[in-house]
Amino acid sequence: MNKISRQHVVNFFVSLLFLNNLAFAQEAKKEYGVYEYVVQSAPGTFEEISAALENSVASSAWRLLAKVDAGVPEGCSHQARVFVLFDSAYAQQIMQANRKTGPFAVVDRVNLFEDEKGVHVAAVNPHSINRTILMEDQKYEVMTAAHWQALRKMIGSVAPGTASEKEYGPMREKGYIGKTMGIMAGGKFEDKIQDEAVVAGGNWQDVTAKVREGLKKTGAKWGMHLVYELEMPSYETAIFGSIGTPMDSKSFSIVKAGGDDTRKNFECPGLAHAAAYPIEVVVAREAGGVKVRLVNVMYRMKMYFEDAGKMAFMKNMGMPGSIQDELKTQFKTALGMK
Repeated sequence: MNKISRQHVVNFFVSLLFLNNLAFAQEAKKEYGVYEYVVQSAPGTFEEISAALENSVASSAWRLLAKVDAGVPEGCSHQARVFVLFDSAYAQQIMQANRKTGPFAVVDRVNLFEDEKGVHVAAVNPHSINRTILMEDQKYEVMTAAHWQALRKMIGSVAPGTASEKEYGPMREKGYIGKTMGIMAGGKFEDKIQDEAVVAGGNWQDVTAKVREGLKKTGAKWGMHLVYELEMPSYETAIFGSIGTPMDSKSFSIVKAGGDDTRKNFECPGLAHAAAYPIEVVVAREAGGVKVRLVNVMYRMKMYFEDAGKMAFMKNMGMPGSIQDELKTQFKTALGMK
């Protein structure tokens, strides 16, 4: 092969590589909803589908950490139930990707809820959440896709009905979340993780035990209380999930149908967002001590409820900070810090 021919071949493969990378980048820019339906209008009662889901989880790679009935707005005749699931192999990949931010992405949250059209199953879409929490718009797409399809298959196998890939909630082309009106709740996810308590030289298991006891006590205003715990000893990390009513029911009243106009005339459309909760409290040992962490609650609300609209956030600006204060009081009191 002469020199000119070799150069043509090199140019061809360079061009092909560029086009492949461009195609991947364009695909990675896909707009994802924070939530996605798996099944809509499933036949059977709410409790029958709930039992089938629980049985499917028990025979799968997932572990059921919690099954939580969400609070509903006043006058709502429908219900929602959130299943918090854990896949250890997937969690390992998440933690390897980012040990600091990863604990806020290791569980899956599946929402079984009712409305005027029947019983539906939706879940938090890991494509959207991982882009934000792992702070990479493209790098973890393949890993996330494999996990998401496995979760959808596990759910769909026992919840017959109309299979759906309809996405809803906040819709984002990238993980980075900007500030609303240039001032409210934006930035890199890692910068929104707040070390609310630091125990210098502490044993992470001792701190975990105290935080657990503190979170078990129901909060006075928002009803925040512990519903699940996950320990990851190899990372000296524990994750707690906390939820409460009226915290959740008010959230659903605020968001209403969000960005989905097809639900705006429903009795309680906000139940479709129930998988936004529980809120995570993380205990992690690092070089500076054992840290008890929360994601800034206003920022977290924006992650899951931004489709409520700017005015809804402005009218309820005090709510996220109050929720955060309630959680802090619970575990800091248990740690003897308040």
